[in-house]
Amino acid sequence: CGEQNMVNFAPNIFVMQYLEAAEKTTADIATKAIEFMKSGYQRELRYRHKDGSFSAFGPSDESGSTWLTAFVLKSFAQAQQFIPIDTGDIDMSREWLKRDQMENGCFLSKGKVFHKSMKGGIAGNESPVPLTAYILTALLEAGELIVSRPISEAAFCPVSDKSEDPYTLALKAYALALAEAPEAAQFVVQLRGKATVSTEDMYWEMPPVNGKSAAAGVETAAYALLAMATLSPVDYLNDMQKLVKWISSKRNGQGGFVSTQDTVVALQALAQFEMVLGQKPVDVAVLASSTSLDHSFRITETNRLLLQRVDLPSFPTTVTADLAGEGCALVQAVLRYNIPEEDPSTAFSLTATTQTVRDDKCITKRIRACASYTLPDLKSNMAVIEINLVSGYIPDKNDLKQVVGYGTGLIKRYEVDG
Repeated sequence: CGEQNMVNFAPNIFVMQYLEAAEKTTADIATKAIEFMKSGYQRELRYRHKDGSFSAFGPSDESGSTWLTAFVLKSFAQAQQFIPIDTGDIDMSREWLKRDQMENGCFLSKGKVFHKSMKGGIAGNESPVPLTAYILTALLEAGELIVSRPISEAAFCPVSDKSEDPYTLALKAYALALAEAPEAAQFVVQLRGKATVSTEDMYWEMPPVNGKSAAAGVETAAYALLAMATLSPVDYLNDMQKLVKWISSKRNGQGGFVSTQDTVVALQALAQFEMVLGQKPVDVAVLASSTSLDHSFRITETNRLLLQRVDLPSFPTTVTADLAGEGCALVQAVLRYNIPEEDPSTAFSLTATTQTVRDDKCITKRIRACASYTLPDLKSNMAVIEINLVSGYIPDKNDLKQVVGYGTGLIKRYEVDG
């Protein structure tokens, strides 16, 4: 769907931005990233409505999604530096978003987002302020003039907001920094006052969002880093370095972070940090030691993008890493293990019944599959019902089309294998 496609599309942009800023782009990486962006761009156009908005299932949805359209807009705008993007597409999406701006400058939310983790900290927040701040960043990153009326009115929405949760403060600070509003620095001051700060790092303790407090924390730190980098990299250098160190410590063994949106924002923030401050030459020696291992790594300018790894031969053990030299390097320990299978989920109630239908020509079977979501957050991610037919039967596609077009909007599409 249009949401899942963007999950794969957006990270390529920030990988390329980071590598270009570090002057470490290779032909192989660039070719792959650009091909991913080109194919992702063409796929996303399938989910575009005639009015320029986007939604998970495209024109079959009743309306475009405000949040997804903003995400697509900012992604397409930033991808322009790497692949050809129709500026008409960007302009139409930008105008569609602006049509739903209220008198107080805030934006109305239209449509749905099925992939909850894509929305990150915005998910479950009924206030229009986080969404407005997000749209404000999308419009500005897509070339909307700071002096335009929609931008000045949209900036008033987060400025007048009194909420003080770290996620909202960080998102407001970044949006207003892009808009060159003086209040951005005030929100950074408030944000710093709520941070946990040590000599090594800076972060915010966050309540769980969709059960993932770590994801909300990464997203908050990334928006704070973007705000500081936009306002004054020199003045906030010490804080930015601490944020980069903490964000990097949350990276998982596959190179991403906890969830979807926090990974996208974190990659953007790290790329921005590289672009505004650059990186000093690297020449670091690392000695990894445990009870049954002594292994040396050397990180230099020629191999700084190469992942170097060694397997620990025995457990349990304590690992120490001694570093010497100059520059910045990330040392990460990854532990993978098996756990017993979880009990079946009770998130859904599912029933299935069959009925035999006889007529003069043949005997058919009618299957009735009913599902409902039972958890207290009331909204699931995208759900799929899979029905396997016994040998000798084929589905009635006309009946399937009627189910999709029934008018409830609950069934968005069907697929038939074989």
